[in-house]
Amino acid sequence: MFWRLADHDLDRWQSADFDFNNGEASVSGALWLPDGPPLAAVVIVHGDGAQDRLSGGGYAPFINTFLDRGIAVASWDKPGVGRSGGNWLHQSMANRVDETRAALRLLKQRFDAIPLGALGFSQAGWVLPQLSQEDADFLVLIGAAVSWQDQGDYYTSVRLAALGMDRAAIDETITAQRQTDDRIFGPNAQAEHAPAGMSTDRWHFIRRNRQADARPYLADLDLPLFAIWGADDLNVDAGRDSAIYTRALEARNTGSEITLWPKATHGLLKSSPYNWQLVEDWSWIAKARFVLEGRFAFAPGALKEITNWITEQKQQGRTAQ
Repeated sequence: MFWRLADHDLDRWQSADFDFNNGEASVSGALWLPDGPPLAAVVIVHGDGAQDRLSGGGYAPFINTFLDRGIAVASWDKPGVGRSGGNWLHQSMANRVDETRAALRLLKQRFDAIPLGALGFSQAGWVLPQLSQEDADFLVLIGAAVSWQDQGDYYTSVRLAALGMDRAAIDETITAQRQTDDRIFGPNAQAEHAPAGMSTDRWHFIRRNRQADARPYLADLDLPLFAIWGADDLNVDAGRDSAIYTRALEARNTGSEITLWPKATHGLLKSSPYNWQLVEDWSWIAKARFVLEGRFAFAPGALKEITNWITEQKQQGRTAQ
């Protein structure tokens, strides 16, 4: 039991803080190193929300698992969170791509003989597909969204179904919501049109990014990609989005793998005890269980599948630079 609790502690690993500039913001993060020479290294690219380098501690069991497999891990505080300056709500997806490239350049300065990659969650599905062999050697996506609009529709439909609404009423509500979104976030909208309770910064963030769609970038992807979704995902349509990835990449010889993992959530946790749309919705029992389970809160075999794939990767075209 006590060694499972240790999954929430990273102090036993060698680590180094780092800083880099992205636009006008100074971004701060940390690099954790395994005990021996690393087999690979990854930067973590956050999903939505104001997340620090450890996502409020939720990343610790995940990072410990990677370090045990010999994979170095870097993560940073989003702009305006923790030690980072700026404001993450002022970012476009292009800004997030630039931020990821800056972090990868730091890894290149430290490691020159191992594969380097980016691993992202959810909203990172609009970021990582824009990277190329000049930036990294491989990509990993967990619960990636394809279309901003479609993801929002799915999220809403799941929430309404949980409230007992029938399919016809859900479809009608989503159609009306799309029309409302076009009005309040459209090209002629003003900040005063923001919904009640939504900050001006959040309104600008949505308006700036709501046309995000990964498909044009997947069509040109030249990197090996491991994309995995929990089959019980309540946030993105895992079946639909994994099928889109499969169709986009099946004709490209990139060594990619697309996986739908059974009995797993949006973040690959076991769906039976942990399947809520937001961590804020977790029951106190689920929160206590996560602390007690550590890495065993994840769906059996999911993290092993990811780390096995990463350790099999090779350096790509960036080695010639």
